[in-house]
Amino acid sequence: MVKIFGGMMHSHLKVFYEESFPVLKVTHKLPILKRGKGSKVWDIGNNEYIDFDMSNGNALLGYGNPELVNVITEGNIRQKEVIEKLKQRFSLKSVKIFSTEKQAKIYAVNLAKQLTGRRKILRFGQNDLIKKCDLGEEIIAEWNNLDCLEKIIKQNYKEISAVLFEPIATHMGIVIPEKEFIKELMEISKKYGIITIADEIKTGGKHFKGASEYLGIKPDIILYGRSLAGSIPIGIVGINHKEEDYVKVSPISIKALGITLDELNEESLYEMMRLNDILIKAYKDLVGDKASVVGWGISGTIYFRDEPPRKYSEFLEIDVKKWNKYFKGMLNEGIIPMSNYDSQWTISKAHTEEDIMNHLEKMKKITTTIIKNFF
Repeated sequence: MVKIFGGMMHSHLKVFYEESFPVLKVTHKLPILKRGKGSKVWDIGNNEYIDFDMSNGNALLGYGNPELVNVITEGNIRQKEVIEKLKQRFSLKSVKIFSTEKQAKIYAVNLAKQLTGRRKILRFGQNDLIKKCDLGEEIIAEWNNLDCLEKIIKQNYKEISAVLFEPIATHMGIVIPEKEFIKELMEISKKYGIITIADEIKTGGKHFKGASEYLGIKPDIILYGRSLAGSIPIGIVGINHKEEDYVKVSPISIKALGITLDELNEESLYEMMRLNDILIKAYKDLVGDKASVVGWGISGTIYFRDEPPRKYSEFLEIDVKKWNKYFKGMLNEGIIPMSNYDSQWTISKAHTEEDIMNHLEKMKKITTTIIKNFF
């Protein structure tokens, strides 16, 4: 085990080293993982897997990336340079950087409340009930449900300070917004003086300029997280008006942010997307009309449903039992395809075409045995 600062390494540095792993995953499905290197992980029984979950899509450089390790352990802090690089990459006018994603989200929500003098937040989930949470009072709307969105805002706009949304919804696989929905979300928010907060904690590193730029929208605030820092904890609030930049985070996080932005450049992301396209196309060929496959950027997912869901009520119609058969079959073949039926696979910079072919070979095997018999 590598030692740092005169003792055992800090827990948040473990993601970088071959003989350790960032989080021990203990669930009814996933094995207990003890270490990772590149695109591979090993469990406590020393069984090897190719990991396509990649620490919930955060380890985009892979485990133990040598450039990241060198910068973290020996590199100099280039805080001003890193901040300017971040702002230029995502076309931001100012940034506030915190130690965690939660701190960044709370700051953004409180800023919206302060600017508008209103107390409620509109976000997207499974119903339209108002409830309490750590962000204050929330109103819950359904993604891609335009009638629901318009009705809620028109009835509650005097109380809504901000609408908090993932530009590409990832809490139900991958659900890309319909053009009219995302257009109306932006326009109606502006009309009623509601701050738009795009949560790109999961999507910010999966496309060179993020999901907002991909969709052609300009939210007032954009949130980013540890996927932009190689899985090192960080929370970023990107603001689209000029303010003083604010940094309250470990120098380690700033170092990790800088090298991750360098490593996830247009060339490397293009290659990662190319590999993802191979995986998506082959998946579609293998499952035919028995399931549906959706991809975006460097991620993809499979739904055991005739058509991909457009909103949460449709997502609830997927066949979880079939997904569990798929997952167990892949796991037994040495592939971790994703962490759960509502998540997605992610291609990291460490994945190779050989990893993709291996994944597809195992997928072909289970579609001709386990899945075929289950349909």
